[in-house]
Amino acid sequence: MQTEWRWNGYSFRAMNTKIQTWLFSQTDSTVLADVQRLFHSMEKRLSRFNPHSELTQFNETLQPVFPASTTLLDAMEVALWAAQHTGGLYDPTILNSLKKAGYDRSFELIKNHTPVGPDNSPVKQNGYSYQSIRLDRVARQIHKPVGLGVDLGGMGKGWTVDRAADRLQGLGPFLVNAGGDIFAYQTPPGQKGWEIDIIHPRQPEQFMARLYLHHQALATSTVARRRWQRNGQTMHHLIDPRTGQPAQTDALSVSVVANRTVMAEVYAKVALILGVEAGIAWLQNLPGVEGLIYTSDGQLVLTPGLVPLVDRLEPEGYSH
Repeated sequence: MQTEWRWNGYSFRAMNTKIQTWLFSQTDSTVLADVQRLFHSMEKRLSRFNPHSELTQFNETLQPVFPASTTLLDAMEVALWAAQHTGGLYDPTILNSLKKAGYDRSFELIKNHTPVGPDNSPVKQNGYSYQSIRLDRVARQIHKPVGLGVDLGGMGKGWTVDRAADRLQGLGPFLVNAGGDIFAYQTPPGQKGWEIDIIHPRQPEQFMARLYLHHQALATSTVARRRWQRNGQTMHHLIDPRTGQPAQTDALSVSVVANRTVMAEVYAKVALILGVEAGIAWLQNLPGVEGLIYTSDGQLVLTPGLVPLVDRLEPEGYSH
């Protein structure tokens, strides 16, 4: 006897955010528990805030050659490809700049934290960048200069969403949402797509846009929420690799729709760094990519190709 189709939902915390999954299929919820195990496994390997993670060991090694797991090699390969693809506007080797800005521990611990060391201490980049790293997949090794540090951050979260999507593919319509990093597979029965409301950057209890996604990924990057004060100066987590400082931008948040979550995540960060005019132009030139920018003066700017996906746009915010 064939099992009937039904909805299963599952939520848990990982990577310092809430992960939610929904699946319409003939399977039970055990496959969604596998998604939880996947996220926890990736977090154990790729979090720079876990002192025992493989990424922490990589960052702290005093050797120029690091024997790496397949997972770290895969994630690093994607990060380096993204860096090359964006001309270095995304660069995973900005860890020292993040630490100098004060983002040297998990964000919820930063608020009342004064970073160690004088404010005028130099960023110890030593001229290194993503081009200073070399992968040797055959020997399963990563070559890097001693002192270079990597932060996989949001890119690692988006990449893990894609890995989860690969596991669930073919079972039926599903959605994986990792704190706004989303992969929407197929379309729920009787719907025109997966209904997604994008959180307003200035009013986190409200939304600014509603999209319908079908077989697409979405990620949002913002400088409005992860902010803190340091010596009277407002800092945020989005580093401009060109300066090594928190980005100076007139874009407050950027949401990007792409084929894969990891690329939506990367493209959103790059457009945010570029600012409204250059960012929207850059997104328009990427095939299969659309974007929405909330500007510092409270306007919504979007690529023309996003219009068919949009059901609601309200810069002032709305509730469900």
